[in-house]
Amino acid sequence: MPEPEENRKRSAVRPEIQALRAIAVLTVVIYHVWPEMMPGGFVGVDVFFAISGFLITAHLVREVDRTGTLSLWQFWARRARRLLPAALLTLFVCAVGTIALVPQLYWQQFLTEIGTSTAYVQNWQLASDAVDYLGADNRPSPVQHFWSLSAEEQFYVIWPLLILVAAWTARRRLAIAFVLLTVTGLSLWYSISETASNPAAAYFVTPTRAWEFGAGGLLALLGTRAVLPDRARALLSWAGLGAVGYAAAAYSTDTAFPGWAAVVPIAGALAVIHAGMPAARWAPSRILQIRPAQFLGDISYSVYLWHWPLLVFTPFVFANPSPTATRIAVPLLTIALAWVTKVLVEDPVRRSAWLSAQPRMTFACSAAATAVLAAVLLGGTSHVEAQIRAAEREQVKVVAQTPDCFGAAARDPQNPCENEDLRTKVVPLPVAAKREANAPCPNFRKESGVSVCDFGVAPEQAQKTVALLGDSHASHWRAPLDIVARERGWRGLSVTRTSCVFSAATKLTPEPTKSQCLRWVANVPRFFRRHPEIDTVFIVAITGGRVNVPRGRTMFEAKMNGVRKAWETLPETVKHIVVIRDTPRITRSTVECIDRAIAARKRAGLACAVRRKAALEEDPAVTAARKEHSPRVQAVDLSEVFCGERLCYPVIGGALVYKDLHHFTRVFAETLGPLLGRKVAGLMQEWSQRP
Repeated sequence: MPEPEENRKRSAVRPEIQALRAIAVLTVVIYHVWPEMMPGGFVGVDVFFAISGFLITAHLVREVDRTGTLSLWQFWARRARRLLPAALLTLFVCAVGTIALVPQLYWQQFLTEIGTSTAYVQNWQLASDAVDYLGADNRPSPVQHFWSLSAEEQFYVIWPLLILVAAWTARRRLAIAFVLLTVTGLSLWYSISETASNPAAAYFVTPTRAWEFGAGGLLALLGTRAVLPDRARALLSWAGLGAVGYAAAAYSTDTAFPGWAAVVPIAGALAVIHAGMPAARWAPSRILQIRPAQFLGDISYSVYLWHWPLLVFTPFVFANPSPTATRIAVPLLTIALAWVTKVLVEDPVRRSAWLSAQPRMTFACSAAATAVLAAVLLGGTSHVEAQIRAAEREQVKVVAQTPDCFGAAARDPQNPCENEDLRTKVVPLPVAAKREANAPCPNFRKESGVSVCDFGVAPEQAQKTVALLGDSHASHWRAPLDIVARERGWRGLSVTRTSCVFSAATKLTPEPTKSQCLRWVANVPRFFRRHPEIDTVFIVAITGGRVNVPRGRTMFEAKMNGVRKAWETLPETVKHIVVIRDTPRITRSTVECIDRAIAARKRAGLACAVRRKAALEEDPAVTAARKEHSPRVQAVDLSEVFCGERLCYPVIGGALVYKDLHHFTRVFAETLGPLLGRKVAGLMQEWSQRP
C-alpha cells in the first residue's frame, strides 16, 4: 500500500510519486465513503502496487549494482520499521474496538481477520470467504482493507529473493530483467485467466496481482535509459493521470477485475512516474506539487490504514449515523489520525538510529508488539468460545426438555400457543448458530455428475423413496423432511448444490459457480432416470438473484418459465413434484437487534420482527406450481409459521429461526417437522383420490 520512499532526505522525494499516492488514496477513500461518486475508486490500490514495485525494485537493483548482492535482513528490517508500527497500532485498536464496541456474534469473524491481517495473509482469507457461499455473507470487518497490505508484504518477501538469485549470475541486469519479465508475464496471464473463471477469488490472491508490482519493477529497470523530450513527457504525464482517472470513474464492481482491466490504471501510474516532473508550461507538474497533494501523499499510508476501521466502527458507535455526517466526519478524522500516527509513530521508528544499527532489535520489537496483539486476540476468541460452549449446553438442555410451544409449534396455524418460560429465551444464541452446519447427511457421494447423500430410513427398511432437490435453501429443509421421512418409513436422497437453482433459466452468478450450476442442472435428470424408484421430489430454491431475461419478459416470468422447463426434464417415474415455498429473509441489523434484545431480556421475536413485505418475496417456483394446474406439481407454503399479516419473526417459540440471513438453525428446522408432515399428509390424500 502507500509507502514513502526509502530515502529519508526530503530532497530525494519525487513530487510526482507523492502526488500519485495522494490520488490513489483519495480514490480509495472516496470509493469506500461515497461509492456512487467514484465507482471504480478501488483502482487506487493498483496504483499503489505499481509505485511499490517501482520503488522497491529500484532500491534493490541499486544495492545489487553497488555491492553485487543483497542484504535481505537489512532490507526486511527496513520494511518492518517502515510498515509495522502503524499497522500493528491499527490492528491493536481494531482488536480492542471489536471487543469494546461490536456484538459478540461478530467477534470470531473480526478477530480471525485481525489475526490473518497480523500474519499478512488476509488476502487469502478473503479469497476463501469470497468463494464460500456462507462466508460471502460476512459483515465487512474493520481490517478487510488489509488484503492489499498482505499482498504487498508477500511481495516484499518474494521479490528480493528473486532478484538475489538473478544477481548471482554473470550478467546481473539481464538476468534480473529476464526473471522479472517472466514472473510479470506469467502473473498477467494468470490474472486474465483467473479473473474470467473465478473473479471472486482472483480479486484478492497474490498471483493475480504480482504482475502489477512487476510492471513497476520493469520500469525501474528501464530507468532513465529511455529519456523523452520534455513535451512528450508532459503528454505522457497527462495521459497517465487521465488513465487513472478514467478507470476510477468508469469502472465499477461489475468490471471484471483485475485481469485486462487493471492494465489501464497500472499503465497510467507508470506513465506518470516515467514522465517525472516535465518543465513544459502546460505540464501537470505544478498541480502535482501543490502542498495539499504532497501532504496527502506523505500521510497516505496511515490514511489508508485508518479510514476503513473508522467507517466500519461508526454504525456500532452511533445507532443510526447520518450518511452525510459520516461522509464528512470520517475523512476529516482519518486525516487527523493519519498525521498524528505519522508524526508520533511512523517517523520516530523509521528514523531511529538505534534500530537502524541493530536489525535484530527491529525484529525483536516487532515480535513483542505482535505478541501483545496476539494476547488480546486470544483473550477475545477464548471468551467467545466459552460463550458458544455455554450456549450449546443450554441448547441441549432446552431441547431435551421438549418444552410446550417450542419453536414452530408456537405458531401452529391449527393450535397456536405460548409458553411463558420461553418469552425471552433464544435457542441457540446467534453467536453459536453462526457456525452451525445444516442437518447431517451421511453417505455423501457423486452420482451422474451430482452430489447425493441419504436421509430418512435405511434403504432396506424403506417403503418409498423420495428426493430433496435444490440449492442450500433445500438443504436447510432436510431436517424437517428427515422427520417426515422417518415417520412414514421413507428413504430420502438429498440432491443439492449450493447456489444452484433447478431451473432452465441461467442464473447470473460469478464464475466458476455459473458454469458449475449449468452442468448440475443438466445432470439432474440423468440422475433421476437412473433412480426410477424415486416417485416424489421436494424442490426448494432461493427466490432472490438474477437470471437471463428473454426479450419481452420480466425477471419473474423468466424465473417461472425456467423452473417449469426444468420440471419437464424430470422422467415420468417422478410422479409428484412438491415445491416448498422459500423462506423469509432477515438483515444484519435484525441479527444485531436479537443480540441486543437478549442482553436487555426483551422478547427478541417481537422486538426484532421484519416487515413481511421486505422479508418474504413472491416465490416464482410456487407461483409456477399454482398456475400449472397439473396433478404432478403441487406447492407447500409454510410462510404462516414464519410471518403474520404484517411481520415476520426471527425468533419463534424461543427458537432462533436463522443461523445467518436466510438459512434455518437446525433447532428451529426440526420443530417444522410436524407441520411439514401435516402438509405432506394432505397432499398424499389428494394423490390417493386421483385416478
